Amino acid sequence: DQYTDPYLSAYTAISFNWLRKSGYTIPEQVETKLDTYLSNLLKNNAVPDFYTEGMTSTIRAVALAALAERGKADLADLERYWPHVKKMSLFGKSYFLQASLAIKGGEKYAPDVAKMILASANQTGGKFVFNEQWDDSYTRILASPLREQCAVLDAFVRYGEREDGAALV
Repeated sequence: DQYTDPYLSAYTAISFNWLRKSGYTIPEQVETKLDTYLSNLLKNNAVPDFYTEGMTSTIRAVALAALAERGKADLADLERYWPHVKKMSLFGKSYFLQASLAIKGGEKYAPDVAKMILASANQTGGKFVFNEQWDDSYTRILASPLREQCAVLDAFVRYGEREDGAALV
């Protein structure tokens, strides 16, 4: 669909999950269409030509996390994307971490993903920040250092709530 954006669709699904947790009702027909689109995104090369491998794997991680939170993704989906984690931005790695925590059996990937994210950390003068370099094409998926920091913190808070993640985080 020429009017559909993979990033905005994946992030809309994440937003729907937030709204649902806050007590809002998501229209079933809208969510069903979105789920179908995201499942297709995970299984096919349904991204614009300008997407790099890193952008594609990052957006797929966001879609995977959105679907996993609602039980619409499984361990096979997670395992299919495991080899692509190193290509993901911190944003993608953060959402892959969240997907791994939401899928039964996926928690085995959490320590390695968390360590990859922590390897991007820099602590100086009372600050603890995560840094990475991307090319200008990432602005097309609204990448920003602030968005990356927030995604990492969100993923680490979720991981830190678990006994197995608390020590690492």
